[in-house]
Amino acid sequence: MTRMQSLTAVVMKDLRSEIRTRYGLTAIALFVVTAVALVAFATADEQLHRPIAAGVLWVVMFFTAMTGLGRGFISEEERGTTLYLQLSAPSHAVILGKLISNVLVSSLSNLTVLLLFVMLIGTIPIGSPWLLLLVLLVGSVGLATVITITSAIVATAGTRSPLLPVLSFPVLLPLIMPGMNATLLAMADVAISDVWSDLALMLSHTGIVATVSYLVFDVVWTE
Repeated sequence: MTRMQSLTAVVMKDLRSEIRTRYGLTAIALFVVTAVALVAFATADEQLHRPIAAGVLWVVMFFTAMTGLGRGFISEEERGTTLYLQLSAPSHAVILGKLISNVLVSSLSNLTVLLLFVMLIGTIPIGSPWLLLLVLLVGSVGLATVITITSAIVATAGTRSPLLPVLSFPVLLPLIMPGMNATLLAMADVAISDVWSDLALMLSHTGIVATVSYLVFDVVWTE
């Protein structure tokens, strides 16, 4: 099996497993609907100022990611399929496959969060929709990248998902801070040049984490 075939097999296995069990998707859907509905009821018809709206949006995105993205490696340990995956696919295909799966789920779930915010909270400022979607996409990739490697560490350490937010939050801070500022600027309908510095920080952090994850994953996965 070639490297590309191994990578594709890991991605398809994760997606088929998620669609078949619907555990992660159901948990994400329930959390997103509940969280956004609570924010809508709490704010009622009050105007949400941009800093508050950007902060609340990222809080929901963070906990949505914690709810649904951390089960990739943890579920392998729970089902006892870790050894089979280690024998059937090289480590680089496993980490990249899990990452791609998490990026897809993260992007879809965060897009749903944004749509529900717009539908249920009519006072939320939109500003530049395309720029807001770009920030959301970059943030989704960053969240998926960090949670993929931290969930691998949690799983191989023999612990369970409650430890995942504790390990992920310090690593996510360099992504969340510029992410909230970029979201705030996108809601203010500014040009992309005004948001580029924050996007560059988010992309740089994601690239560094992805590179380090790729380099150290073989040790994490086989120890």
